[in-house]
Amino acid sequence: MNKKRTLWAVRIILIALIVCWMMIIFDFSAANGQQSQSYSDGITIKIIRLIKKDCNMLSKDRQQEYFNKVSFFVRKTGHFGEYGILSLLWSGFLLTFKSIRKIKKKIFILIPTAISLVYAATDEFHQGFVDGRSPGVRDVFIDTLGGFTATVFITVIAWLVFRRKDERLGKKC
Repeated sequence: MNKKRTLWAVRIILIALIVCWMMIIFDFSAANGQQSQSYSDGITIKIIRLIKKDCNMLSKDRQQEYFNKVSFFVRKTGHFGEYGILSLLWSGFLLTFKSIRKIKKKIFILIPTAISLVYAATDEFHQGFVDGRSPGVRDVFIDTLGGFTATVFITVIAWLVFRRKDERLGKKC
């Protein structure tokens, strides 16, 4: 009985984390264009200071060019990471169900990836109503790719963990 309670507690915590993370993504999308750009610019500046300490030696044009390249990378990595985390949380939740763990890995991977795809599409749709923002198919693709990558990662880890657990149980019998 204690194992069952622990499992339900884990599920409740994961659902709470999923809802919180989806709210965070929604909040990022609700920021107007200027707020979103300002947030990204702040992160970009920190990264540039970290990786290119001699950036001040470059001409203003070269600095701007470098900034634009890093900024694009920061924004797209943010999309990738947001949905990677979302898929990790969904994968963790789904893996708490024994019946889900028994389905084929290829099918399992589709579930959190599909959830990421649907949420990414609705998120981009939402951005269409935010001042200074516009929806982008490329962003939906990047979001979904982040979800897919994270799901593959957690699936491989789960497979290794459960396989090792099964091997240990098999040796004891």
